[in-house]
Amino acid sequence: MLGHPTDKIELLILGGTWSSYKREYQEWFVKRCFEAMNALSPAPVPEGEYQLAEGELLQAQTYNETTHHRNVGLVIETRPDEINPDEIRWLRHLGVTKVQMGAQSLDDRILEMNKRGHDLECTRQATALLRAAGFKIVLHWMPNLHGATPESDREDFNRLWDDFCPDEIKIYPNQLLANAELYKYWQRGEFKPYTTEELIDLIADIKPAIPRYCRVNRVIRDIPSTNVVEGNRRTSLRQDVQDELKRRGMKCQCVRCREVKSKSVHTDALKIDDLVYQAGAAEEHFISYITPDDKLAGFVRLSLPGNVSPETGISDLNGAALIREVHVYGQSLPVGAEKAGAAQHAGLGTRLLEEAEHIAKAKGFGRIAVISAVGTRGYYLGRGYERGELYLVKTIR
Repeated sequence: MLGHPTDKIELLILGGTWSSYKREYQEWFVKRCFEAMNALSPAPVPEGEYQLAEGELLQAQTYNETTHHRNVGLVIETRPDEINPDEIRWLRHLGVTKVQMGAQSLDDRILEMNKRGHDLECTRQATALLRAAGFKIVLHWMPNLHGATPESDREDFNRLWDDFCPDEIKIYPNQLLANAELYKYWQRGEFKPYTTEELIDLIADIKPAIPRYCRVNRVIRDIPSTNVVEGNRRTSLRQDVQDELKRRGMKCQCVRCREVKSKSVHTDALKIDDLVYQAGAAEEHFISYITPDDKLAGFVRLSLPGNVSPETGISDLNGAALIREVHVYGQSLPVGAEKAGAAQHAGLGTRLLEEAEHIAKAKGFGRIAVISAVGTRGYYLGRGYERGELYLVKTIR
């Protein structure tokens, strides 16, 4: 309706804990999502009867590989204590490529005080396992939890970049609502929300330290200000933080702040950069094409598992380097279309893949696996990858 091409669709299923639903319902729901992308409407299912016939989901996925509106990413939200090898395999069966988890804090004392139901080690193990299986990882982090202070939040935020190293984060400042259990603590004087000024100061302090490989998706939740009892009510907090950084003469270097967006890209002026960092047992390479003014034209996330990386139990990944994401920016154009200066159609994706394969081979890997979305399988199949059980794989020569 707005005139945007809709042939590339990232589907996000968010809110609550996806893993807590019965699997027959999950499978039915995902199948219906794939069908909805292309207006396929089979007969209604009686309430509560979600059992699919064998192969029904696969049929919907196969159709989506070549149809008009393709799925280029499937995201679910779950808890760290729900992630294990069996869950990993199930998520790949559904076609999931990215997982969001509510870490909230990396301090066991704060997690216990706020009754999160999981500890720091759960988040550490879940993040490591998701990385070993090639998923993109999004962690939610929440300042101003019960028991925290601005000083302890600054320390806690720094722990994100030691071992965990999420690809994306959502910053969700705790907001006091009248129907929350925390309200009683506030009434007794045991909890005090940060003021808007304290939050702006805190986030402006931590944002410039975010590594260049990470994208900040949000810095505030979309909760109506009329529902907030005390503390920050401004939903424009992100812009307030940007204004404060500008006043300080500082800037954030996260992926979102450096995306080239719709600007024209001159490929001859691009330089390639390989940012290497350690994330648990994995050696990560954030390989990117950068414009002369330090904007991101595209990147690939290459993960090289170490000797003590978690075992996924998935044969596709045995001895393989992992392509966890390929993203090229620029004007959103339909599949097969071209436009001068559009980064998506300058061959950058192919060149980034080739660079990742070259690095993996130099590091001693003879195979490479990619966690492809259903609708992007054709892209990789056209570049020498073959179908495995749950991933696309390629022998590096």
